[in-house]
Amino acid sequence: MDIMVTMAIALLIGYLLYVYSKWKSFPPGPWGLPIVGYLPWIDKDKPYITLTELARRYGPIYSVSMGSVSTVVVSDAQLIKNALSRDVFSARANLYLTHGIMKGYGLIAAEGEKWKEQRRFVSSFLKGLGVVKVGAKRALMEKKILEGVREAMLSRLDGKAEDPHNILLHSIGNVINLVVFGKTWAYDDPQWIWLRRLLADGIKLIGIVGPVNFLPFLRWWPGYNRLLRYLKDGKSETHKVYKEISDGSSTDGEHLLANYKAAMANSQGRHFEEKQMFHVLADMFGAGTDTTLSTLRWFLLFMAVNPSIQSRVREELEKALNGRQDPTLEDMENLPYTMACLFETQRIRVITPLGIPHGTWEETDLGGYRIPRGAMIMVLQWAVHMDPEVWDDPESFRPERFIDSEGKVIKNHHNFMPFQCGKRICLGEEMAKMMLFLFGAGILCRFVVRVLEKGDDLQKALEGNMGITFSPESHHLVFQEKTSVQADGT
Repeated sequence: MDIMVTMAIALLIGYLLYVYSKWKSFPPGPWGLPIVGYLPWIDKDKPYITLTELARRYGPIYSVSMGSVSTVVVSDAQLIKNALSRDVFSARANLYLTHGIMKGYGLIAAEGEKWKEQRRFVSSFLKGLGVVKVGAKRALMEKKILEGVREAMLSRLDGKAEDPHNILLHSIGNVINLVVFGKTWAYDDPQWIWLRRLLADGIKLIGIVGPVNFLPFLRWWPGYNRLLRYLKDGKSETHKVYKEISDGSSTDGEHLLANYKAAMANSQGRHFEEKQMFHVLADMFGAGTDTTLSTLRWFLLFMAVNPSIQSRVREELEKALNGRQDPTLEDMENLPYTMACLFETQRIRVITPLGIPHGTWEETDLGGYRIPRGAMIMVLQWAVHMDPEVWDDPESFRPERFIDSEGKVIKNHHNFMPFQCGKRICLGEEMAKMMLFLFGAGILCRFVVRVLEKGDDLQKALEGNMGITFSPESHHLVFQEKTSVQADGT
């Protein structure tokens, strides 16, 4: 009996020593509570602020328990680049929204060989559109974007105070629609109204139901269950719309749908199937539209609240365009201050403050710490973009940060990563840059953008709203044509 007790004690001590040896090399971090971890102390409206404060306390790499999910938060640019350049960090965190709802389909939620195959295909498709190299196809893409700019500006913005969200969503969305589906919708088309509303609702709801990722039992809670059902039903109905569009589409077009159908017909790869196609289409439309829309709304808002900066942008545009009405992609090199304003917008209001969560395929190391298999890796882009050691007075909007001593724009700042980096860097980066420039510069070529008055509503808009992406709260701007501004002398 004494021998058995001794053996049991020895085994227990051995197990505790084993656990200690494993966890002592794990990144430091705050203690949490059983089941919920540190979630009660994370600001649900501004989680990026809480996590940035923890980074200042525990360092550029730390651990935090988010419910049932073991999380490693990385807030140093070099550590982030080191991690995301390695295959072991290319997995997706095992979250309910990516694995339970998306079930690993599409591009955003896919992993492993499926993700690599689908990413190669979409990357090749986008290059074929001319989003990377100068040429006839790039000129055609530019023309499509400028048509979207003109539609938004000439037919919808008329000098009245309005929230530009719906107008910009329609115009940007239709540019993406051409690329993805090879078609556009009229502003008041019922199907398009439904798709726009579903996109806007989905962006907000995914933020609201986020706790389900970390506390799986919440999916059966009546309030969360109802919202999750709405998301699932919305996905199902969206796929029905895509099915209808697909059935009426051939494989001959230069849009993503046609190319994907051709790949399925040719058995191009083992992961090319209809369900996967619908998820890829949804990812390309949803992510491409929302990210560009949110960034452009931030840009116009910062231009409106900084009229002297806006005036300088307009002066630069007038000089570079020399009488032309529309900017072109070739003008980008001659518009350093305009580009700096776009970059500063992406810095000060990065649309993914918490990054897109990664996962680890196997146990690995980072920054001298052990990272277990299956850990969620959170890339804290907010901390990188708001680091006072790198950016002087980071809370202020100062485009000059991106202008060098020779007056040229700084394109590749080490601590600037609006599209993340590494193996899962945003596929649509080049197209997004094209759209942001042509829409942003195109609007300021024609309009002076103003706020009605500064107050609590404006401050609330500038603080932003955290859903799946970080966007301004609803706000109203006045778009006044330059000719009328010059005529009345204001």
